[in-house]
Amino acid sequence: MRDKSRGEWRIETFALAIAVLWMLALQLICVVLWDGGWLTRQGALVHWLLVGVLPPALALWQLEGHRPVA
Repeated sequence: MRDKSRGEWRIETFALAIAVLWMLALQLICVVLWDGGWLTRQGALVHWLLVGVLPPALALWQLEGHRPVA
């Protein structure tokens, strides 16, 4: 972890912040839709997992794969 440059740290921190904000926003939207009767409890959970969690997780995983090999 000490071999990262400041630029890599900034990119990873920014990507992590965006991922967390995305997951929280989608979680709030799913709760509102569930409370409003537009989605069932299971539907809201599945939607949040597929749309709110999976894309940021894959993006962060892909970011991990772009590191140069020393």
